[in-house]
Amino acid sequence: MRILPLSETASLHLDRQVMHYQSERDNGELYRSVHKKTQQLLYELPSHLHLLAEEECASFLFFCWDAIDHYITSFQIGRLSYLGYLSQVVRRRSRYYMAQQRAQAQRDILLLKSQRYAWDDEDFSMTGEEPVVYHSSCDPSLLQVEALPTLFEQLLEAPSNTVGTGTAAVDEELRALFCTDRRRLLIVLTLCPDMAGTHLLDELSLLLGVDRQLLSTYLATAETLLDEKKRCREEFETVSNRHFRRLLEIEAQMAGEVDPAERERLEELRSWTARLYKAKVTKIREQEVALTHSEAGRILGIPKGTVDSSVHYIRRLLLRYMDEMGSNEYS
Repeated sequence: MRILPLSETASLHLDRQVMHYQSERDNGELYRSVHKKTQQLLYELPSHLHLLAEEECASFLFFCWDAIDHYITSFQIGRLSYLGYLSQVVRRRSRYYMAQQRAQAQRDILLLKSQRYAWDDEDFSMTGEEPVVYHSSCDPSLLQVEALPTLFEQLLEAPSNTVGTGTAAVDEELRALFCTDRRRLLIVLTLCPDMAGTHLLDELSLLLGVDRQLLSTYLATAETLLDEKKRCREEFETVSNRHFRRLLEIEAQMAGEVDPAERERLEELRSWTARLYKAKVTKIREQEVALTHSEAGRILGIPKGTVDSSVHYIRRLLLRYMDEMGSNEYS
């Protein structure tokens, strides 16, 4: 039974490539080939070995990136193949990676809870700051989500309602498509329920052929799962606003300062505060207030692959049925 992402033949070929490169370090083409294959394995193995969620694999690859050359040159042929050697590396490194992520998340939480301005401390050093990385503290398993799978099943089992509500008008082909297969669209709506605003409920309920009130209840319940992520984003915005206000205060102090030493100190403080402010704004822009595919699958009791395929399917439908596709000169 194959339990690793390479067949035995491919694994043996990779072993020969690595050993060949170790004897010919100047072979640039061979180095690029081995390096690329190592990257692929470092990306695939954590998920394949059930050590990390698939969304974490890219971050883990970058965590190991600087050591790839060391892995290639330190491998020795013996009991383990290069694939087996990398599997052992991934098992060890994943523990360090997860510990680092937990420590960083804890530092972020402490930062958000802090009510003091760091610059008010006379003994504060401006050279020891660390970049702030966003980690969601939302754990759907801890939330009251028992109602969501029940509502999901009710929407799937509800008889198709062909009678429209209000003045909503939808494409008849799309209506027939979704009335017979609601599952995919409901899964996508679960990921970002706030994207379906109140003004779209009529159209969505007509597309799915379900009761508007039942769909509204389902989306409202799903949206409560995002409350913690929204709160975390709002707290980051609050912290960034404090930095911005502090920048304005420093600028005002510098305008009336005549002492060269004090002016130099204010310049350093302004530069440091500006870096913090820019880092936080960047992280806020990167934050997505939405459930991950793994979270949605765990909550609804469906495989993550089903969520992935549903998102892919709905994206293709959007491209097919977008109003502008026939006339947009940029399409």
